[in-house]
Amino acid sequence: MIKAITLTGFKSFVSDYIELRNLTLLTGLNSSGKSSVIQSLLMGNNAASNKEILLDGHGDWGELKNSYSKETLLEYDFTDDASMSITKSKVKKKGKLSFPKIIHIAADRLGPETSNQIYGGNNYSLGKKGENVFKVIDYYSENYDEKKLPSIMVHEDSQGETFGYNLEAWLGIISPNTKFQYQMLKQADTSFSTFNGYRAKNVGFGLSYSLPIIVALLVGSITENSLVILENPEAHLHPRGQTEMARLISLCAESGSQVIVETHSDYIFDGVRVYTKKNKTNFHEKVIVHWFELNKEKNTEPEFVRIDKNGRVEEWPKGMFDQFEINSRELLRND
Repeated sequence: MIKAITLTGFKSFVSDYIELRNLTLLTGLNSSGKSSVIQSLLMGNNAASNKEILLDGHGDWGELKNSYSKETLLEYDFTDDASMSITKSKVKKKGKLSFPKIIHIAADRLGPETSNQIYGGNNYSLGKKGENVFKVIDYYSENYDEKKLPSIMVHEDSQGETFGYNLEAWLGIISPNTKFQYQMLKQADTSFSTFNGYRAKNVGFGLSYSLPIIVALLVGSITENSLVILENPEAHLHPRGQTEMARLISLCAESGSQVIVETHSDYIFDGVRVYTKKNKTNFHEKVIVHWFELNKEKNTEPEFVRIDKNGRVEEWPKGMFDQFEINSRELLRND
């Protein structure tokens, strides 16, 4: 598991230490550095795999360098005392490095589609936009004996312990009594799905947007040394759905997977807090929250937010999920 990253001269980060735990929430103002943390993790994965470090569409090293710094340095610390550092000129590894298997679902994932791409051959990985999702579902549903879900991930309303039953049960938190079906045309590398008999384009965005998120979390829970990275899992979900999604996220982290979530949702945040309060195994020690904002030089200033065992925030940063209270006070004013 990655226990921390240090970003020096990287985009809006001058020199910042970011602690990571089983569940890490990244939140804050727009363009304040949250996505840059995720980008640094994806670059680290490329470096560990001896691939091209830079990500497609994100520019060269010159574009990534902070104007207040002399160089760009990315450092990664792992729980087994291994470490890795990346500069423009070299990658340095120390110890027996085992970079987690990343399952990444991006913010610009696919919405309702008439058909969805599937990958050829024995590729059962989930694309960052949700590509290949039905092939992944098919694989894990058919190989239940080899891919049993941890008991903690089994939904209380599921008809059984299989991957397919629990996928359907967790989808039910988005839309109750949802019946989900899919077909694959492997010869054409494509697939189709229906919800309650209707094609995806004839139902709400919430189901299509949530499907790869739920699949990623279920797969992450049964993948050794996994790191599930989710961007805006709250997209197109009603408040109850967001809160239940936070519970699934927490359960995945509790099961042993490392989960990192970028979110703007107070329901996701509060859902994690509720799970923390109800949990009796000191889950608060496995959770960390980082609030990001920019200073006047447009550099990121991350603030560590601590949640106690009762789900309470010990020191609440100004501007973090407080708009409801601000709006309520405004509505109660007698002008």
